[in-house]
Amino acid sequence: MRDSNRDDAADASRFFSRIGYLLLAVGAPVGVVLHPLGLYVMFSIGVGLVLIAAGLDAEPGFFDRFMRPFAIPAFVVLLAGLAWAALSVLWTPYPVAAGQLLLKMTVLLAATLLAVAAPRENASATDLYLFPIGLVAGMATMAARALAETLTGAPDDGRLAAGAVAIAVLLFPAIGGLAARGRNGLARLLLIVALCFAYIDSYAPLTIAVFAGYLALSFAISDLKRTARELAWGAAALILLSPLIPALAPTVSAWIFHARLTSLPAPYPSLAVAADVFTHDKLRLITGRGFATVSRGIHDGILPAQTPRALAFTVWYELGVVGAVLAAAGAWLAFRSLARAPGRLAPYMAAAFSAVLALAFLNVDFVEMTTSTLIAVAVLSTDVAARSQYRTTRPSAASLANL
Repeated sequence: MRDSNRDDAADASRFFSRIGYLLLAVGAPVGVVLHPLGLYVMFSIGVGLVLIAAGLDAEPGFFDRFMRPFAIPAFVVLLAGLAWAALSVLWTPYPVAAGQLLLKMTVLLAATLLAVAAPRENASATDLYLFPIGLVAGMATMAARALAETLTGAPDDGRLAAGAVAIAVLLFPAIGGLAARGRNGLARLLLIVALCFAYIDSYAPLTIAVFAGYLALSFAISDLKRTARELAWGAAALILLSPLIPALAPTVSAWIFHARLTSLPAPYPSLAVAADVFTHDKLRLITGRGFATVSRGIHDGILPAQTPRALAFTVWYELGVVGAVLAAAGAWLAFRSLARAPGRLAPYMAAAFSAVLALAFLNVDFVEMTTSTLIAVAVLSTDVAARSQYRTTRPSAASLANL
């Protein structure tokens, strides 16, 4: 009777796990295109089902697996960044909005950690294949919505841009999962389809992010250690030196275009706003102006509508030098840690990191939690890929996924 009950619990666990990963893999890229709340609903239900599945057929050592990321340097830097953002609530002009955003980020982080630590050591290959299928379904949904908007003349409400960000974030973890199972032909086919889709879509952040990830993947496959080292230093330097771009932009504009930045087409007016911010009140660059200042400032009309929403600008504006140093250290540690990742997945994780880093320097809003939630889905996709490999141990899988 005990064996029969254990088999029933295992069957129920596999069922709930399959449905949970289906909602995460397919529901996330499709839901983000169909409705503003679709992604959050699918993510919440999917993580809940994964946790229920783990509870029905629990594996010992859950607490140890949950605490293991706290020994990973990149994760510790992430927590330090959240702590500094929480401290900045003391001087932000929008403490309520900042507190709400911090609460959302904390809940998202906790849900992701639970969904990574709770499942069993070995993942089914069927769960893994759901993520590439979901990526193709997301592209098909974007194409259908774009066609419907063209035929009906309906205005674009930003759902297509959100879907493009989903493709950029989820592409390389999905391809990495196929490569981890030895499906190299399918991985190449999916990459080619995504590159063609990015070209047809003509959304600049998607094209740049996919191209950046593709370049990183090409170099990482040939020499992972050197690529990880160079990407680590390059990412840290870009984050720390990013204020030089708007600071020098007015001078360069006068030399090349013989005009002011505000008189040029987009994105030059955004550079003009950033240049004004970085060249005036330089002392505020040390501590920043407080968490959630950019989004609320634009909403209330305090900041110009052309204010950049890129994460690189937001970190400097809201969290100052301290936040920028923590961001640079986190990026450096993340890329350098790729050398300890499973060999089949490491190049694709380098590509995924590069794509997300490219999005951080583009006019993609990370504050609305859409991009952050998609990154959480990419983490879960990577965790399934790591656990689906034969003879993969839990420490390597958890270390990679929580990176």
